[in-house]
Amino acid sequence: MARKTIRRSQAITPFGIGAIVDFPGQSLMAAGLDVWPDKPECPIYDERLARRLGVQYFRSPPPGRREGIQGAELPFVRFPLWHFCPRCRSLQKTTWNEPFAPRCASPIGVRFKPEPGRRQPPPCSQLPENRRWRMVPVRFVVACANGHIDDFPWIEWAHTRPGQSLDEAEICDEPMLRLNYTGKAGLMGLLVKCENEHCEAKARSLMGSAGPHSLKGWNCTGNRPWLGPHGKQECSGEAHPRMLQRGATNLYFPKVASSILIPPFSDPLRKIVDDNLRWRFLTSGVQEDGSLDESRLRYFAEEHLLDFDRLREAVMHKLSGAGTSDRIETEEEFRYSEYRALLGPSGETEAEFVTVKQNLSDYDGMVRKYLDKIVLVEKLGETRALTGFSRINPPPYREFDRHDQMQLSLQAQPWLPAIRVYGEGIFLTLKEPEVDQWTTSEVAERYNDIIANHRRIYEQLGRTPRTLPAKFFLLHTLAHMLIRRLSFECGYGSSSVRERIYCWDEPGKEMTGILIYTAAGDCEGTMGGLVQQGKPGRFESLLLGAIHDSIWCSSDPLCIESRGQGIDSLNRAACHACALLPETSCEEGNRFLDRVALIGKAERVSLGFFADIVEKILTGAI
Repeated sequence: MARKTIRRSQAITPFGIGAIVDFPGQSLMAAGLDVWPDKPECPIYDERLARRLGVQYFRSPPPGRREGIQGAELPFVRFPLWHFCPRCRSLQKTTWNEPFAPRCASPIGVRFKPEPGRRQPPPCSQLPENRRWRMVPVRFVVACANGHIDDFPWIEWAHTRPGQSLDEAEICDEPMLRLNYTGKAGLMGLLVKCENEHCEAKARSLMGSAGPHSLKGWNCTGNRPWLGPHGKQECSGEAHPRMLQRGATNLYFPKVASSILIPPFSDPLRKIVDDNLRWRFLTSGVQEDGSLDESRLRYFAEEHLLDFDRLREAVMHKLSGAGTSDRIETEEEFRYSEYRALLGPSGETEAEFVTVKQNLSDYDGMVRKYLDKIVLVEKLGETRALTGFSRINPPPYREFDRHDQMQLSLQAQPWLPAIRVYGEGIFLTLKEPEVDQWTTSEVAERYNDIIANHRRIYEQLGRTPRTLPAKFFLLHTLAHMLIRRLSFECGYGSSSVRERIYCWDEPGKEMTGILIYTAAGDCEGTMGGLVQQGKPGRFESLLLGAIHDSIWCSSDPLCIESRGQGIDSLNRAACHACALLPETSCEEGNRFLDRVALIGKAERVSLGFFADIVEKILTGAI
């Protein structure tokens, strides 16, 4: 296969396993974990996340081979297999492991008028090999909600008439298809016809092929081309295959689990302790009573210029199995550990988790009234692991089923593909008494329809609905408005800033916080621009600007009065003109948003958490 180039982070998302990647003149699909290269192996250790997902460790996509670097190439397969010739418009099918896009060898004549005084051009099959045109992958494929994907049934479609079931197609002995463009708009302008002189099938347009039940009589083949020729499986359930364009946004939804490195896992010594070879050396002298061979540890510490006491502490912590359990944590329990770490003592400067608590007395009264804590995260490390994907319907973003990982490989692997990124952020918590005072019955009633709609959709998909308190809409919308404002204040693109919502009503473990951060692939992280915006004198204008932006939307009054919009109608007053973010920034897929939770409405100001600030803005007091 010819070599193509993508960034290492793109091999996780958006071009993870099972995704179609468009290159010039070619369309390829990332292959499964079974055929990933063994060397060079690039392990990533994150014990918390590995325990959450039921794996031992993670592996980063290897770097590409170049001078001085032992790299490797990730495997891809060709998909879709059907191609058409731009010269004669004929359709032909190739194989999944072809190294290059095929050249057209169709005997079908060219269908255009020659220039005056020149003969009709010969068919592609009569041209020399080096003059035949490279064929181009077709734009249309077939997928189902169970994650299967296959080529569009071109032969069956060309040999049936509108309204006829595809399993009733009368296919000729040697189908020779041509895809013509008539100039009409949409799918009506695309005609597929069998050019076999003995075939009686008439030309048929693609109009009517894109509906949920348009491919009547065509059952899902259970094809999983990213797993190779043995990847097919029986398609269970009532998932109907449907035609989608190759670049459709709902053809591939990566399911990514993320984790913030927190103490003690953020200690750089964990990289040494988690390395299998070094761990075997450090623990080869452990006694039956669990005591360590301190002479071995002291030699290792001196050899690698490490602090002996900290090395001994890290080895003892891992041997004790502290924090390990066979019970699978919920997402809220998983995030509660991060929540406590963010509110804990400031991190050490040599760790991969550096926090600096701010004194709220240094901020003005507007901030002190509504916010409880502000923590500047000068450095954080994040692990992003690809756990699976879905098609047609978005996956549940906070639920991770170990069965989903079987989408990535034929044989169960002890690892998952992931990347480690570093960055910075601002962490803030709202005052619980203020949130409780805001959460009245009138506020809770506003979101009853959204929550009921969410439950209905999840029950139809066979998933467990989430518990969504009213304050989740407040925290989520506030995070979006702050991110949009940050893109103006400090120059970061909104697609490079991410959110992490901490919301839980468990007694004794309540969470009401937001982490807004940016993380890049560079091991050194970013340059401090985001942290500066959280300091006294800057954060006040940032918060005030976010609230001011929430008041106005170019789609008002339609937006502010909406009872359901966006994906699955799970938003209230939130649209692309005011609150939505790029998909790389929102961990909820731009759902569960409502500007009214921040600013209220003209006739019901109490619906807004920041109602006092909004009144001052409107009266000119601020």
